[in-house]
Amino acid sequence: MSVSPTPTQQKPGPKGSADPNDQVKPEEKKVKSTPARRSASQTRAARFAKAIFRPIFKGIYYFMRGIRSHKLVAFLLLLLLIGSSVAAYYTVTQTWPFGVGSDQFNFRVNGKNISGEHVKNWLYALRDGDASTLSLIGQETAQGVDLASSGTSAAVINPTDTASLINSFSQAKTHITWKTITVLTASTAPDTTVDSFVEVDTASAGPGGNVTGIMIWHFITTPQGRLLAVSLVSFRSPLS
Repeated sequence: MSVSPTPTQQKPGPKGSADPNDQVKPEEKKVKSTPARRSASQTRAARFAKAIFRPIFKGIYYFMRGIRSHKLVAFLLLLLLIGSSVAAYYTVTQTWPFGVGSDQFNFRVNGKNISGEHVKNWLYALRDGDASTLSLIGQETAQGVDLASSGTSAAVINPTDTASLINSFSQAKTHITWKTITVLTASTAPDTTVDSFVEVDTASAGPGGNVTGIMIWHFITTPQGRLLAVSLVSFRSPLS
């Protein structure tokens, strides 16, 4: 009597599946994607800045390329630009840029140039002890040379009395050396006369070394430049 083997029972497949060989697969996990973070160059402010500056930089780039390709034309355009700028500056101010060739005694008052040539000539004649020039210019002045605050004994010196002026302030007759002459200011008065103040820095050799001083002169001139009055406002030592 033979005994047949017992058939092996197979695990049932998924519900509703006809194929017993189907196996149960594990459920896949759903991964949520995180949105990518925008870079700083993609922000609204960055795009706005790019829209403004990108054409400018592109223009500069192409401009530099053009200069490299056409050096002669670029050089001529540069000369034309500089020349037109200088011409415009001179037309407006009547002076050259950076003070080139300018005279500080050409007083610039209320947009107009007023000659201070007689002031300049009088000062330099006093410095050099030029009695003839001092006398000629002194004949224009309606008043004397006021020296009340200079420390000299005479309160007023006749403008044609060149000897007193030269003996008191010139380099030729004193131990005073004139270092620099600087126009401090110039302005017009209600009667159209021009008041100008000029500083003269001096130095003299003393037993204890050099002694420095400051002279402040006040000039009154007509709009045409004629000298009306001169006064020495101050003659003192500089503050240390």
